[in-house]
Amino acid sequence: MKTLNLPLKQILFTAGLSICFFAGFNNEVQAQRFRYARPVAVRPVPVVPVRPVPVVPVRPVPVVVHPVPVYPYFYHPFVPYVWGPYWHPVGFFVATLTTAAIIITVENSTYHYDNGVYYEKVDDGYKAVPAPIGATIDKLPSGYTKIVLNDSDYYYYGGDYYVKDGSKYKVVKAPNGIIVPKLPEGAKEETIDGQKYVIYNGVYYQPISKDGEDAYVVVEKKK
Repeated sequence: MKTLNLPLKQILFTAGLSICFFAGFNNEVQAQRFRYARPVAVRPVPVVPVRPVPVVPVRPVPVVVHPVPVYPYFYHPFVPYVWGPYWHPVGFFVATLTTAAIIITVENSTYHYDNGVYYEKVDDGYKAVPAPIGATIDKLPSGYTKIVLNDSDYYYYGGDYYVKDGSKYKVVKAPNGIIVPKLPEGAKEETIDGQKYVIYNGVYYQPISKDGEDAYVVVEKKK
């Protein structure tokens, strides 16, 4: 058997060509594979619409505004107050009036006014009565109290209320919420639902404490 003796350089050259050939062949096969491969379809990702968050309207909190300050009930014994030597409570009888007395007509009824008190003529003299609503006088009696309620001025004397009417002063009903320091003789205490009220001339007063002093506030008529 003959031994094939080839030079080392020729052997190495031949091996190199073989490696290149097979490498190129493999690359061509890979290129052909990818060239003719079917493209993979990419499915688009569906876009989910974002639903807007419903806006819940915020209802404003109703603000309760009291037309007058609210004072808590504070019981204190009722003590009648006297406005002076010429003042008399409702029902008081006098035989004569002073020279300052005047006659006032309200809705076809005649009254006699004397120093802050209204009278009706009776057989033997004059009887004190509640101030008739609508009666007007030229001058307020001495010792009145000015009270401001809801930006309005009221004048209080002997359980009666006045407002300015031009150059005169007119008798009005007791306004709800007004606070007075004193009540006259003839007022009576009454207990309703465990709470005492003082009633004068059909007006209900609730005992309160204002600025550390005993007082009364006009409230709605209790049932």
